Amino acid sequence: MYKYNSAAARFSSRALLAHAQAGLPQELSTRPRAAADQPAEIYLYDEIGLWGITAKDFTQALLSVGAGPVDLHINSPGGDVFDGLAMYSALQSHDGPVNVIVDGLAASAASFIALAGTTVSMAPNAFLMIHNAWGVVVGNKGDMTDTAGVLTKIDGQLASLYAGKTGQKPDAITQMMDAETWFTAQEAKDAGFIDTILPASQNKAAPTLKAGVFEHQPKPPTNTLSVPDIAARRRTLRLAEAEG
Repeated sequence: MYKYNSAAARFSSRALLAHAQAGLPQELSTRPRAAADQPAEIYLYDEIGLWGITAKDFTQALLSVGAGPVDLHINSPGGDVFDGLAMYSALQSHDGPVNVIVDGLAASAASFIALAGTTVSMAPNAFLMIHNAWGVVVGNKGDMTDTAGVLTKIDGQLASLYAGKTGQKPDAITQMMDAETWFTAQEAKDAGFIDTILPASQNKAAPTLKAGVFEHQPKPPTNTLSVPDIAARRRTLRLAEAEG
């Protein structure tokens, strides 16, 4: 599969239109340390995987800030589970404390990436979501059965990872994943997924998703225009200009 390496190339495909209209941000950026004892900042504001930020992209960004403390800001709907697991491992191996801050949304793969932090915090209006792994397969009944077996193994691994952070039993986590469970910041803290809730003044992004991206996602507040909404409109305009 081919990854679009430039912003212009990514905006030239109709396959990206659905992503642009979903109201999601699109950014991987870093800010160096102001001093040796100060944290570098990494912003994971995109989908995980081929159409967003790959494990290679993320690992290079993490290496670029060097050893020492890191603040990782997340606003992501998730994506590819294997890229996500590689990002999780890279964070676990980082030479220095990693403080994860969920600014808007940590859903699906982004939810377990967040748990790699030495500390995990959420903005008071942010969301965290866990669910079962998704997959697409074409083939006969044997292919379907094999894929179901792989997805079951993935779900088991993720349930163990969530259980390790929260202290809950894997069976309880499995039930949450089966139900596609959305947590407010307070609910995530009560369930053990995060350590602290940030003051409202430190919030960086609104957890806005357009309707229908996930089955059980909460409804956004009315009469609001978030940073992801603005970014989506700009990307939609670029798509229209490229294909007009």
